[in-house]
Amino acid sequence: MLSFSIQWTSHLKQIILNLDDIFTKKIEDLYKKKQFEQIKFEISNLEEKDKKNPFIYNLQGIIETLNKNFDQAKSYFQSALKLDQYYIHSLLNLSRISYLDKDFQNIINLLKNYHKKNPENKEVLVNLANSSFTAGFFEDALYFHKKLVDSGKFEIADLTALIFLFNYSSDYSEEIYKKYCKLYDDILSNRKINYNINLKDHDKFKIGFLSYDLKEHSVGFFLKDFIKELKKRNFIPIAFNLADTQKNKSNFVSELKQSFIEWYDVINLQDKDLSNFIYEKKIYFLIDLAGYTTNNRLQVFKNKPVPIQISWLGYCNKTYINEIDYMIADPYVLSEKENKTGQKLIRLKKIWNSLSKLNEVEINELPALSNKYFTFGCFNNFLKISDEVLDIWSQILNNIPNSRLMLKSSVNADKNYKSYLLKRIKINLNEERIIFLNYEKDKNKNLEQYNKIDITLDTFPYNGNTTSFESIWMGVPVLTLKGNNFISRCGYSINKNLNLEQLIAKDKKDYIEKAINLASSSNLKNLNTLRNSLRKKAMVSPLFNTSELAENFSKELIKISNRDHS
Repeated sequence: MLSFSIQWTSHLKQIILNLDDIFTKKIEDLYKKKQFEQIKFEISNLEEKDKKNPFIYNLQGIIETLNKNFDQAKSYFQSALKLDQYYIHSLLNLSRISYLDKDFQNIINLLKNYHKKNPENKEVLVNLANSSFTAGFFEDALYFHKKLVDSGKFEIADLTALIFLFNYSSDYSEEIYKKYCKLYDDILSNRKINYNINLKDHDKFKIGFLSYDLKEHSVGFFLKDFIKELKKRNFIPIAFNLADTQKNKSNFVSELKQSFIEWYDVINLQDKDLSNFIYEKKIYFLIDLAGYTTNNRLQVFKNKPVPIQISWLGYCNKTYINEIDYMIADPYVLSEKENKTGQKLIRLKKIWNSLSKLNEVEINELPALSNKYFTFGCFNNFLKISDEVLDIWSQILNNIPNSRLMLKSSVNADKNYKSYLLKRIKINLNEERIIFLNYEKDKNKNLEQYNKIDITLDTFPYNGNTTSFESIWMGVPVLTLKGNNFISRCGYSINKNLNLEQLIAKDKKDYIEKAINLASSSNLKNLNTLRNSLRKKAMVSPLFNTSELAENFSKELIKISNRDHS
């Protein structure tokens, strides 16, 4: 949802020049009453010299935006900037509306031009960061978010965005990441509530899950069968649901809800009230499923209303919140070295999570055998596809004549964004080799789309999760690049648990070489054999073994509670 507003300040009034205060007040009153047609009429009666005022053009642009005449609105904002290239209100409005046609480069250039003159303007920094991120320029986005936070003029949402952005950086630095996490921790400390925790009052078999994503979301998909298995081990799983139940009515949500022993809708509770509510339930373990994602409730964890708090699943990185006692990992996503420098780990024996079993949609033969060309695919969120990734993919395609790349995303999948992606792909051939699939809400249809591709190319450094599990379920192996932190080693863990080390690249050069080799005509028979056996291989692996995961999980929790009570 786009948000446009007019700020009626003394500064603005000074800019208006020949327009008197009476006119300004009249327009302000009409705007508040949403009488936009009357505003147009008042503007039409102005003298020609007044009509060519950046303020007036900006006002007209806002009105056209509210009327959803976006092309006309854009024209008005541009007209204002022709009169004054530093007219901040039109610049920001233009940057917002440019998201509609994905004209990122133009708006980034305009914002950077203004930034040079006014380097401390917060709104410009925010828009530069957000535009750069959506455009796939992750390092630029990180730079501008850091600059905003380092200026001290930031909201906690800005800091959240910065920390989350580190997961998209190929130049990831644990020390710098930790620095900003500790800043976040310090801010939360100022609002902390202290509870008197008596271990004897808390049931060590009660385990709470706090999340905004207890719905048709990756978190929900991974949890559904796992929670059922956890119940079999005498644990009492309790859901503290932050999702809007009115907007999330589905058979899946109903089934997920039934998996838990207790379910509470807590979206309307503020951090203090939510902390008190959880404290009153006398649970022993509380699981954070959000980390530094949107709508997190890390303040609740800072308050620590339960004896033991754990970070898991929804955010594949450390939080460095002192009150979060453990983080769930496995032998692959975090090395021993990283274990010594970060939060305490609950290192599960094989894999950090398992996906609930999917429908057994039929798997077809390797498409390359009948197509006579090779099709790579990636169904990850388009926001994970950086210029760095596109450059590597382009090199692969350019080395394999007639090969295809098939893309699909549930987010940012409009025509303008697809067109923008095409402009970024550096392929020395026609666009017909890049195929966009429509996102299918029907689960079976969504899975069937994997039958169109031969190999899945994992994104990096932000690996796929749900999409990788789905791909493997449908017999499509995933080529991944092993990174240096949790989020960039998820693909590594998945393939290690499948004993598919040949699909783990040690660097970008190796990634390209492995992709080219996989697509060679001499390898198609082997690839087809793997395709036909991969689901069976996956079903006996830890990837879909929620029973084994729950067993290992529960044993670790029992160890912790026994240690606390000894």
